[in-house]
Amino acid sequence: MIINTEGIVLRQRKIANNRRMIVLFTKQYGKLSAGTSVNEKSRSKAALALRPFTYAEYDIFKGREAYSINSAQVNKSFYSIGEDIDRFMNASAFIEYLDKVLEDGVPAPRMFDLSLEFLQSVSECRTGTDTLLYAFIVKTLRMLGVAPELSCCVNCGKAPEKFGAGYKMFSVSGGGIICPECAAEEKREPDSLIYRPDFDIIDMLRYFDSKPLKTFEKVDLKPVVRDKVREILYEYTDRYLGVDVLNSTRGLEVT
Repeated sequence: MIINTEGIVLRQRKIANNRRMIVLFTKQYGKLSAGTSVNEKSRSKAALALRPFTYAEYDIFKGREAYSINSAQVNKSFYSIGEDIDRFMNASAFIEYLDKVLEDGVPAPRMFDLSLEFLQSVSECRTGTDTLLYAFIVKTLRMLGVAPELSCCVNCGKAPEKFGAGYKMFSVSGGGIICPECAAEEKREPDSLIYRPDFDIIDMLRYFDSKPLKTFEKVDLKPVVRDKVREILYEYTDRYLGVDVLNSTRGLEVT
């Protein structure tokens, strides 16, 4: 049986008999692994479609227990990603994140479309590519069913406008924003992890979630804000998704 699908290469590895195993994120079939005999280093159109940061159309033979790529045609090559080290590093973290959160054979068309938006934006972005990555991750949390609670205290349900001036705290362990009273109680728990950054974490996460990715092509966060957002998202994705692509401990403070 031959299936045709759009896809993005997540990773590849060499296998026996000069073949490669390509892990694809496809729009119609989700994540799947397919073998191929196409030489990635050749100049054929099919070879170009096996390279990272390429959006392509694939004809794939579906056998009883395995997939095999018969042919491929490039739709869009985001080759400029490799021209800048920051762009490349954040795009690589994006690919690793997808590989870890996607389930084999489970279609995720909304995430696929968002992934194409990310690749387009990061290839055109000249600054703040890490902001694009953070916005992408925040947007996917809702799709994955682990979005943080941002409308009220995750413990008592109190609205944030009743927290008191300057109190905007985020509980990774609780899964959302938290009021001062509940934060004091939660800190007694051995696994509590509560942040009280100097910026409004509620507005920041809401902004990431609500605005198109293209909005962030020109948004460059201040280093102290960037590092704290990175740490909060790292702790959150590690706890709820088992993903550690944002691991960093530079210049961070936990209450």
